[in-house]
Amino acid sequence: MQREEPDGVVISCDFCGMDWDGEAAMVEGHHGSVICLECLKKALADAAPGEGKYKCTLCLRFNIPPAMPRWSHAARPQTLVCQECLHQAAKAMSKAPHVEWQWDKPG
Repeated sequence: MQREEPDGVVISCDFCGMDWDGEAAMVEGHHGSVICLECLKKALADAAPGEGKYKCTLCLRFNIPPAMPRWSHAARPQTLVCQECLHQAAKAMSKAPHVEWQWDKPG
């Protein structure tokens, strides 16, 4: 997520709203959508199928079947991320040399 401020553009996690400090680990999706490492960790642990089709904030796919696990932050329940994006972001974050975190891919 991006917003204009008098000092320039501020980049924030679309899920928790945390502003990027230039150092925190974040992964960017399409059209400037962003997920921070803390939200990614929570999402990987808590993603689950839900009610109805949905649109993913990161990849912008829509009409995703309800059976596809998804996650949203309690502060922004309308902002959803699909399991495919979570796995792709986790792989990218695990390869980043400045990030002290590794994803243990299931099964």
